[in-house]
Parts: sequence; structure tokens; C-alpha cells
Amino acid sequence: MGSATYIGGSHLTFTKLRLEKGKKMNKYKIFNHNLMQTIGEIHWRGGWRQYVSQTLPGVDMSHSCNSEVNKFISKLMKEWRSKRSKNRVRDALVGVNEQ
Repeated sequence: MGSATYIGGSHLTFTKLRLEKGKKMNKYKIFNHNLMQTIGEIHWRGGWRQYVSQTLPGVDMSHSCNSEVNKFISKLMKEWRSKRSKNRVRDALVGVNEQ
């Protein structure tokens, strides 16, 4: 199962973390490879039905950093919507076959 790493752009890397027991959605570590430090994480906010970012206290982010995070979240959301759509089609087909 391992982790996967995604290069965000000029200074951020996003690393998929191990799925926590009982959770369905992955978390991603936000790592600034210029500063060589973790600056936060991206996680699923169930009530909002979307991924959100949460930085560590005292972390300042430039416009370009925020853009990289937003771009990565947009990618995750596109993948989630695609998977959700495929599951709905599959469930509809299963329902038709059961009738």
C-alpha cells in the first residue's frame, strides 16, 4: 500500500500518508522542499464533502504556495468526483440487474 509522492511545483511536495484505521479518505503531507520541512496536511472534511488544507501554526504561505495547494486539492476533488460517478453508475446497474 505504501505512500505516493506528488511534486506540486517549485517548492511543495505532497505525500500520501497511510490510510488510518476506520477512515475511507487519505491524508497528504505538505512538505516544503526548499525549507526541508513539513508545513501542513491536506485531509478530507466530511461535513463539507471536500479536501481541505491545514497548515502548522506559524506557517506563512505565499500566493504561489497557496496556488500549488489549491491545484493539488482540485486534482484530488476531480479524482473523487470521477470515482463517485463511476460508483453511482455501477450501483445503478446492480439495481437494474436485481429487478
